Amino acid sequence: MRVFFVLLVLTGSAVPALSQEWRASGRGEGARAYFALKGRPAGAEIACLPEGRLGVTAAGNGARFPADRPVTLVLSVDGMAYSGSARVEPEGAGGGSRFVRTLDAGDAVGLLGALKRGKSLEVSSPAGHVRLPLTGSSRAIAALAPACAAP
Repeated sequence: MRVFFVLLVLTGSAVPALSQEWRASGRGEGARAYFALKGRPAGAEIACLPEGRLGVTAAGNGARFPADRPVTLVLSVDGMAYSGSARVEPEGAGGGSRFVRTLDAGDAVGLLGALKRGKSLEVSSPAGHVRLPLTGSSRAIAALAPACAAP
């Protein structure tokens, strides 16, 4: 009976850890790293843009926000904040709004390094804030960085 209980506890605690992690996909300008929940992108995405820039996208909460008003998107990695202006875009499938920030190559290097080494990411936007673990981020960012640096 004890063996069964120990196995149940061990398998139960391993499942949540595997169901939420950072992943990478694509190549060149289509490359991206994103937080995945149960295998699907959720919460935050980092994408390669031309000239070494990054696009950082934060999911909304289902509400629609006006696209003509400037907003601020803050990414805090282990308490170190990376803040800047973002634009509002509609989410796919007629949902609410998402928030997109573009970082130049210099700022991108600092953020990628922090995400690679960090333990926790807090994303704050007009829709609220969410804390995401950085489990798997080192591997995802390592896969993303060369693709973003490619001309």
